[in-house]
Parts: sequence; C-alpha cells; structure tokens
Amino acid sequence: RGIRGIRGSLRRRLETMAAMAGYPADVPEAVDVAVLDGLRSMRLRKRPINAPKEDEVQLQINCVGICGSDMAYWSKGMAGGFVPLDFSEEGLNQGYCGQMGHECSGTVRAVGGKVSHLQVGDRVAMEPGVPCSDCKLCRNGRYNLCPRMRFIGSAVNRVPGALCRKFNHKASYCYKLPPNVSLQEGAMLEPLCVSLQGVTRAKVGCGHHVFVSGAGPIGLMTAMCAKAAGAATVTITDMVESKLEKAKEIGADFTLKADTPNLHEALEAFIGEKFDMSFECCGVPAALNSCIEVTVPGGTVCVVANMPKQVPLDLQVACRHEVDIIGVYRYCNLYPRALAMVASGKINLKPLISKTFQLEDVQNAFEHFASGEPIKVLIQPNPPEQMV
Repeated sequence: RGIRGIRGSLRRRLETMAAMAGYPADVPEAVDVAVLDGLRSMRLRKRPINAPKEDEVQLQINCVGICGSDMAYWSKGMAGGFVPLDFSEEGLNQGYCGQMGHECSGTVRAVGGKVSHLQVGDRVAMEPGVPCSDCKLCRNGRYNLCPRMRFIGSAVNRVPGALCRKFNHKASYCYKLPPNVSLQEGAMLEPLCVSLQGVTRAKVGCGHHVFVSGAGPIGLMTAMCAKAAGAATVTITDMVESKLEKAKEIGADFTLKADTPNLHEALEAFIGEKFDMSFECCGVPAALNSCIEVTVPGGTVCVVANMPKQVPLDLQVACRHEVDIIGVYRYCNLYPRALAMVASGKINLKPLISKTFQLEDVQNAFEHFASGEPIKVLIQPNPPEQMV
C-alpha cells in the first residue's frame, strides 16, 4: 500500500506539472529534462511526455548543440536580448519551462497515425520551428517570420526545448539523415541553416569578396556557405586566435585579429578593395559599423548575430554609399539544402565540434562553452550507442 501511495503521489504530481505546462492530463511516462532553474544553473528534472499526436513522431534525442542564444539564457537570464526569464517555480512550469534545446537530432521511437514518411529507427534532424502555415507570411513562403511560430527552446515563443531524453515533434519538420551524415552533423544543421539564410539573402555568388565579423559557429558556417556559393575570397575577424586558426582550417582565405590597429585599412589591403558583402556574426555594435565601412558602395551588409535592442549605427555612411543592410531571423525552407550540402561533402561540419558531454554533465557543458574557446559544444541525452 505504501508503494502504491508513492506511485499515486508521483503520478498526481506529474499530472499537475503536465497541466501547468500545457500537456494533456494522461501521462504515460516521465523523462529526464535539463532545466535552467537560475542564472548559470542547470539541473535535471523529471517531466511528463505523452504518446505522439497523429502528425508527430516521438524521438529519442541523441544530440543537442549549445547555441549562443542558449548561452545568453544561461549567463544573463535574457531571451532575445531583452526578455527577462522567470526562474520562479511557476515560471518553470509554464511557457518554455526553463527547457532549452533547438539544435537537435534524434532517433524515431514512435510514429503518429498520420505519419507515413518516417518509421521507427530512422535518424532525423529536427527543424525546431513549426509555423501556423495559415498566415500571410506563411502563405508567402516566409514562415520563419510567422507570428504564431512554435519554436522549441524559445522563451520568446514560450515553447519547451528538446534538451531531454525524449521529445515529440511534428513529423513534417523532421528530416531523415542519410547513412553518411552523423547525428552530430544532424544537430548542427540548425545553425548551418542560419548561415545559409544569410548567404542566400545577401545573394553571394561566384567571384564575390566576402567579409565575416566573428569566428564563432555562425561566423565559420557563414564562411563555409559563402565559399560553397562561389565566393572568390572570404576574410574573417575575431578576438580569439584559436578561432582564427579554425577559420583557416575550414577554408577562410584571410584572417585578422579584430583589435588590429587601422582595422578597416588592414582588411581592405587583403583584396585591394572593399568587400561585396559583409556579415556581422558576433553581435558587437562596433563590428556592425566596421561592416558598413568596409563594404563597397552598392554592396550588402547582413546582420546575422543577435544585437542589443538599440545600437549606435553609422547610418549616414550606409545611406551615402547605398549599402543595403539586411537582417536574418532564423531560416526558411533551407533544411533540405543544408542537409544536401553536408551529405555531398560540400560542407564539412565535423571540424567545428569542440567537445561532447552527456546530459548528466549539462552544467559542465555550459561552463565549458562559456570559457570562450570552444566552437561547438554538443550534449548527448542518449548517445547513439546507448538506445533506450
């Protein structure tokens, strides 16, 4: 009777959590979830998961990448650069529930009744954003801007993420990985799509000279995408020497410390002229002004990084030179292209992986990433060799 009482109490607690988090009341099991329960504090909790809906698959999550936005949640308690996180117990049981994770891959463990293109055992990459598919922006093909977007792991969109053992996701936003693409690479398709969105929007093509500010994961992937699109040269800056060495390794033509005296002149000296396109990938306002300054009149500056809500901008230079300033918000219709580029060998993401951690070591993973040296840190809630 005592054991039954404990089980009943646990079930009632899970049902209460499920109701607060917006889940149905009938809870078949509880899974380990990594929860951000305070500044720089990640802990494992048990949370409920239901059987997948008819249009969903249930995934055993194999790999999750730590994103710069995840690091901002963890270190600053801010989402989207300006939305404070709620670390109260009530806050951790509603909206995104302190549950990060949007760079994800996994293995199908259950399939909804209306899903026909995936089956149990398939390895997939997850596109984290599920739009409404009905608004004007969705119908115009720009679903990344959907006002009713359900983007997992987003406190702004108030949707829990997949930094957990198992997760249900809409099947049409899961892409089957071919045998030659690893689950680690599958998780990294998400940031690759961000870079590909920028390169696509800026219309990088054969013979263009490209400048990239910032050699973090997005900056390096932007350099890769620019080279794949036919750029004649890619020049990249950063404050960390080891990241510039990595930039050379992945194909950058020229690298330079971002604090070099007379930076603009030094950059232009590499190619003998200004750049056709510049990409701001580090989130520093001064770097955005540098991008404007070194871009050829009539060229394009693409802001890929998250910026502060307000930044001082040398708009007069941009206007006088007719430099187009464009933004990037996530991506749209690019997962198949990104996957094809990796599968074909056009882009090699493996050199960007710095270290891999298990879910139990999630706090150590964030602390390691916060050191500033790593490029891409991955967490494995279920390592591929340990199927559950």
